[in-house]
Amino acid sequence: MHNADKQLELDKGNAGEEQGAALTSQLIPKSFWLGGLQIEVQFDTTLCRNRKVLGEARYPTQCIVLDPSVSGLQQLEQAYYHELIHWILFIMNENDLRNNEKFVDLFAHFLYQARVTEGREVPGKR
Repeated sequence: MHNADKQLELDKGNAGEEQGAALTSQLIPKSFWLGGLQIEVQFDTTLCRNRKVLGEARYPTQCIVLDPSVSGLQQLEQAYYHELIHWILFIMNENDLRNNEKFVDLFAHFLYQARVTEGREVPGKR
């Protein structure tokens, strides 16, 4: 599922800490287009420590910021989908849904599950 063309270099965090390794994910792009806007995906190893979150959708700077230093790849990918749902709802001007963390989190988890299980058979089904 993982390949080298999806390696993302981790940037220094705001505090200047270096995250030495590359992150490999088929599900987290370097950037994407949504509603005519290019959204960058960035990494900040101080985000959780400073803001107490794994990810943030930053609308004024058109980016998603993720902290890869505090979780494994699966949780980081889920955090990416969570922030992606925030962005989609922002573009749709659905502010009540965008601010409903339960809705956003459940939607993101279901979307993530669908993506990581694409092509797999359901156990016990043929």
